[in-house]
Amino acid sequence: MNLYDRALLLVAPQRAEARVRARVSALAMERAGAHMGTALDNIEASNDGPGNPGASARGGSRWWNPRPRDARSDTLSQLPLQRGQSRELARTNPIAAGAINTNVDRIVGTGLALSCTPNRFILGWSADQAAEWKAKYQAEFSMWADGTHCDWEATQTFYELQSTALRGVKESGDLFTMLPDGQRTRMQPYALRVQLLEADRIGNPGGAMDTATISGGIRLGTNGAPSAAHVYHRHPGAGYMAGGKMWEGDWVEFVGRSGRRRLLHHFKKQRPEQTRGVPYLAPIVELIKQIGRYTDAEISAAVVSAFFTVFIEGAAGGNPSPVFAGQPGADAAGSAAGDDIALGMGSVVGLAPGEKASFANPSRPNPNFDGFIVAMLRQVGMALGIPVELLIKQFNSSYSASKAAILDAWIYIRSERVWLANSFCQPIHETLMAEAVARGRISAPGFFTDPLLRWAYTRAGWHGDSMGSINPKDEVAAYTAAVEARLMTRERAEWELFGSDFNDTTPQKAAEEALLRSLGIAPVPKAGAAAPRDEARPKEQAFSDDQWSAIVAGSITVPATP
Repeated sequence: MNLYDRALLLVAPQRAEARVRARVSALAMERAGAHMGTALDNIEASNDGPGNPGASARGGSRWWNPRPRDARSDTLSQLPLQRGQSRELARTNPIAAGAINTNVDRIVGTGLALSCTPNRFILGWSADQAAEWKAKYQAEFSMWADGTHCDWEATQTFYELQSTALRGVKESGDLFTMLPDGQRTRMQPYALRVQLLEADRIGNPGGAMDTATISGGIRLGTNGAPSAAHVYHRHPGAGYMAGGKMWEGDWVEFVGRSGRRRLLHHFKKQRPEQTRGVPYLAPIVELIKQIGRYTDAEISAAVVSAFFTVFIEGAAGGNPSPVFAGQPGADAAGSAAGDDIALGMGSVVGLAPGEKASFANPSRPNPNFDGFIVAMLRQVGMALGIPVELLIKQFNSSYSASKAAILDAWIYIRSERVWLANSFCQPIHETLMAEAVARGRISAPGFFTDPLLRWAYTRAGWHGDSMGSINPKDEVAAYTAAVEARLMTRERAEWELFGSDFNDTTPQKAAEEALLRSLGIAPVPKAGAAAPRDEARPKEQAFSDDQWSAIVAGSITVPATP
């Protein structure tokens, strides 16, 4: 019941009851019509055969007549049901759970790491100034993100919140992130907190119907841009609430008056004027459910076939009750008491004249089960954007086919990472930087006065785990050739190969190289190059370890020796 019906119930109960009955009847008729159309579609398709041409043109198309509606009408009415179905499948169905887990593990993995890339040309910085500022801010960000202080519930780090946010979007269609201010402590000088809200926490006040300016709990401006969301105080599905309290909430602006972000909405917009997201599994919910039912039926049949079932055929049509050895009614030798027939190990059972034993054979396991399921999973993979090899975690094809499957999946994963970075990571990073500058922990002149300078300060990349490697030797050689040909930066090559930051690992590499040289160990030769002479320490000159470190760093130039 909406708000009007509730008010009408107080003054005119009979009229309110009539309205509700009419609405329920209309909904039932609509659903019955949809089911009838599906049934007639199947009947028509079955009647059309080789002798009746035009089956595809006349059959199901005559009864399949969906109305063209806008994005809100097509999505909002089905969302509650789709969310419930999607979440249940993610909890109980191995295919759905595997698809969601694959997305989370591949897209987020250990977390998308911040790599500051301030635009030093706009800021007028040298490379050393940019590197120094970057190191300072990334330390501040890590101090905030590495612990659970950043979470409103104080249970997850920033990188674990990424996984939870992505999982919520995939299961429910969308997810909201509030950015409230928490209490500053000695361990956490920043007030910014991250609070994740499930999709159901956002809805129209009082559960009312949508209007031109309020759709799915989102308040729209004059140009259709979302300005605020109505956040319920509790989840509507919580069992400890009663009455109208489940629809009570407050409006929260997406951006406050000061320009600070207060609320983020994460969903993949697929149509113009779409206000809420659709679950990732929505197009294949029915297919996955039917595959699960078929699998359960096959398992049940296989379990039944594992039992030793015997039928006794008698001329008189009797109904003897078999008794297994060790059960009540059987003696120590496995013989039956009275008229019961016992089956035991190595026992000889006599049957009456006219009786014979027949054994049940349900022909399980079904030899066609695996091929049928894989054929269905190909369709599931196409709908989800995941190759079937990655979906079922089997790479039984050739190297080329497996590599092509991983590359195809990587296109999808990379696009999802960019979306997650733009929707979740980058806005939170910009909000934290604003607080850091306002509190004087980071120096950023012009941050609050010039939008271009603010944009230059906040530029960043969000790198995740590497794709992995099937043939590491050849792939490392390809990346090395690309770097030497100036076609790729070392930073990007290291991110894609190993998922590590070149700027963070370079000092450690230099220290290791200096240590090896100080011990007289020659550097590793390039592939195909002749082994170098042992010139780690020139025989004519002696250098201390500190001097060798400075030489490797480039601070000291060593004159060439004849």
